[in-house]
Amino acid sequence: MLNKIQPSITTARQARQAFFALAIAALSFASCKDDKDNIKPDDGNPATEDKAFLPNKDEVYTYRISDSDGSKSSSTMKVVSVKDSSGISVYNIENEIKEGNVYVTTRNRAFSKGGVTTYELFYEDAINSLYANTEEFATIEKVTMKGFPQKQVMENKGTVGSNITFSKEPMEIGLELLIPIDENDSIEADLETKITYLDGKATKQEMITTPAGTFNCTKWEYKYEMYLKLSSLFIPVEEKEFVYNVELWTAPGIGIVKTVETSDDDVSTTELQKITK
Repeated sequence: MLNKIQPSITTARQARQAFFALAIAALSFASCKDDKDNIKPDDGNPATEDKAFLPNKDEVYTYRISDSDGSKSSSTMKVVSVKDSSGISVYNIENEIKEGNVYVTTRNRAFSKGGVTTYELFYEDAINSLYANTEEFATIEKVTMKGFPQKQVMENKGTVGSNITFSKEPMEIGLELLIPIDENDSIEADLETKITYLDGKATKQEMITTPAGTFNCTKWEYKYEMYLKLSSLFIPVEEKEFVYNVELWTAPGIGIVKTVETSDDDVSTTELQKITK
């Protein structure tokens, strides 16, 4: 029975990666609909979109994601709409991640103002991704989420020492699951996930070459901590803790060019493959 349960830890991690894979290093959930449409411009300090780490409005970005266990997946990112909000262009970005025959779509928004680029991922899309990633192995009976909205903010100047910062409160996701163990029986289980992002810095400006071309990039480095706990009356409690070191390369007018996430011997690399109209 335990063997039927153990893959859920891996699947939960894949769900988390799906949320953050190409939202510029991750992030965030927001459900404040009033706030989303009311971004206030800075007094006398307009956004400089040409230097922001935002994708081009008219292009599609294709990525390859390679893990150290040999598994591969792909992701396609595009801007589906741009909305003016108090003089600020707010980009609505769609990421479709494909692993085998499984597709997961997430949406996030991004904007530049006050010399920084901000990325956010909405609460509703986090819920949708949870269901999409979980339905293969379990039914979600209940979801609880704390620590939202989450944000990632990068200084547009992108010089060495520039800051990349995150929401201070960790994301906490609780799932009450019904997991089938055979054709006739299921068990109840609880899955808890806590993800804490730690602020980082730009450590280098360098040229990065990928199959999509050569780009003048800012390299950012930061960490995040992840805690997972699976519990049930029918199985031993399973707990896992990870610390991930992230290297992220971004370029103005594109956003993500490459990321490398490392935890012990586990390495995941995301690399831009092509840009199309």
